[in-house]
Amino acid sequence: MNGVKSADRELSVRTPAKVNLMLAVHGPREDGLHELTSLVAPLEFADDLTVRVQDSGSDRLTCSMPGVPVDGSNLVLKAAAAFRAATGKSRYYEFNLEKRIPFGAGLGGGSSNAAGALLVMNELEGTPLGIESLRGLAAGLGSDCPFFLEPRLCLMRGRGERLEAAPPAQIASLRGQTIILFKPSFGIGTAWAYGALRAEAPDSYAPESQTQRLLEADAKELIFNSFETVVSRKYRAINALLGDLRERGVVCGLSGSGSCCFALPEFGPLKKKDLKHIIKSAWGDSVFFIETALF
Repeated sequence: MNGVKSADRELSVRTPAKVNLMLAVHGPREDGLHELTSLVAPLEFADDLTVRVQDSGSDRLTCSMPGVPVDGSNLVLKAAAAFRAATGKSRYYEFNLEKRIPFGAGLGGGSSNAAGALLVMNELEGTPLGIESLRGLAAGLGSDCPFFLEPRLCLMRGRGERLEAAPPAQIASLRGQTIILFKPSFGIGTAWAYGALRAEAPDSYAPESQTQRLLEADAKELIFNSFETVVSRKYRAINALLGDLRERGVVCGLSGSGSCCFALPEFGPLKKKDLKHIIKSAWGDSVFFIETALF
């Protein structure tokens, strides 16, 4: 997490998006979640979260993006409640979220916001919790949340809570790469996506041996996502566009459970302006489209 700025009773932080360059779901766990392996990269594209200490006895969240829930279902407010329970502190907070990362996209925006909230509250209170305690709180909020406490290109395992250094060759070839994000007008529910994988088990799950082969491949050949088959079957616009781009030599894929997709233009033959034209011609001018970079 970067860009923390401090005031007397206020802190601000940039909370980045992520992209799953490789996401292999291996199968269900005894706890009802799924075992997975993913190569995850944080992006320069980010939200801004400002946290102020509240004098009143309740938390409050405002958000610049219409449609984002600002009640107790939002992970930021869940993070505040979890932090108070863990520290015994009785203070409450006002959160202002300048939201750019679309929700329902598979870019981890909500998880990143929650991790940023944990870091900022901890700083405001004089750092009562160490990083391991913060990781435990983050893991209780969501599988992606621990990643965003110290975002870097890394391997995610387990249900997402176990983080390892990425292979050095992958780091060298991917860090700083330009990435194009493009999302249709609809989102995809994570619960639906995992349900679709379960419905097609065991063929829908990726064996760990396949994952290892992908991780040993050249960076532009490791792009894989277990969700793409089930998502593409229901959302044919995604299948059609990714297929068209791949036929043109573009390295591209689906992030998380979607609906946001990505392309790595420096690995392919098309110029960025040509990519934009193809994507907008397929999905219309209302498509979410942004150029950013891996870091």
